[in-house]
Amino acid sequence: MRVRVILGPLLFCLWLSFPTLAAKDKSKSTRPQNTQRDFSKFVEIPGAEKVGSDQCAMCHSEPAKAYRHSFHAMQDVDCEQCHGPGSLHAAAGAYSKEKIISFRDRSAEESNGVCLSCHAKSDHVRNWFAGAHEANGLKCTDCHSIHGKVQKEGAANAFTSPSPAAETRAFESHAELNENCLRCHRKQEAESSLPYHHPLRENKMTCVDCHDPHGGDAGNNLKLANLNDLCFTCHAEFQGPFSYQHPPVVESCLKCHSPHGSPNQNMLAVSQPALCLQCHSAHHNGASLPLIDRCTNCHNAIHGSDTPSATGGSLLMDK
Repeated sequence: MRVRVILGPLLFCLWLSFPTLAAKDKSKSTRPQNTQRDFSKFVEIPGAEKVGSDQCAMCHSEPAKAYRHSFHAMQDVDCEQCHGPGSLHAAAGAYSKEKIISFRDRSAEESNGVCLSCHAKSDHVRNWFAGAHEANGLKCTDCHSIHGKVQKEGAANAFTSPSPAAETRAFESHAELNENCLRCHRKQEAESSLPYHHPLRENKMTCVDCHDPHGGDAGNNLKLANLNDLCFTCHAEFQGPFSYQHPPVVESCLKCHSPHGSPNQNMLAVSQPALCLQCHSAHHNGASLPLIDRCTNCHNAIHGSDTPSATGGSLLMDK
C-alpha cells in the first residue's frame, strides 16, 4: 500500500510534464538554424553616409577608369559597397586614409570580411575557412583584383619572377590563373619546368583543375577527397576495375607518379627499373646477372590487366 501511495503521485506528475517536454522538443526542432555568418560589420563606418561613386571618382580617377571594365562594375557593385560609406572620408580631404576601408592597410580577417559580406553565400568559397590559404593569412586581394585588370609595364608572365611594377590582376586566361598560383608556389613552378609535366606551361590546363584555391575536401586544397578519383577524372583508362589489380595503383597514384613534374618519362617519381625494384626482385639472365631494362617493355599493363598468365594469375601484360 505504501508503494502505491509513493508511485501514484510520481507517475501522475510525469504524465502531466510529458506534453510540455514534447512541445519543447518540437519547438526546438522547428526553430530555424542560422548558420550563415554575418560579415556586414566589416563594411560599416560609424557615423558615415554614402556619397555615391561619382564623388569617389573626382579624386580617384585612375582606379575609377579601370573599374568600369571590371566584373564587379558589370554586377552594379559601387565603390561604397566595398570601401564603406565615404562622407567622412570625403570631408577629411584628398589622399586621406581616414574613415575609409583600405584593403592594403587592413588585416587579412578584416580585408576578407569585406569580400565575404557578399561572397559568403557563393558556392565556390564555401570551404574558405577550412582551406590552407585562409590558415596562412592570405587576403582575397593577394590573388584577385578589385578594380579590374591592369597590367603595367615590366609585369611578369607565367613561369617568370614578378616585377615590382606588376599589379595583381583579375583571373581571366589559363596563363593568368597559373601565374597567380606559381607566384607563391615556387617548388611547383620549378617542377612544372621539368621535361615531363602536366601541360601548365602550355596553358592547356590550370592549377585549379585539381586544386580549389578557396579550400577543398582534402589536404593540399584538392578538389576531391580521394586522390585517385581526382586523377581518374582525366585518366579514366587506368581506373579499372581489372581482374588483376596492381596494388600500388589502387592505393595511390603518387606511389609511382610525381604530379607536378618529373625528369622521368610518364612523370614517374623514380626512373625505371629502380621504381619497380623497390617492391619487386629483378629477373636474371643465365649468368645470374640482373636484366637492366625498362620493366614496361614487357609488363605494359602496369595499372591492371584482365589477361591471365599461362601459369595462373597475371603478369600485368595486355597480351
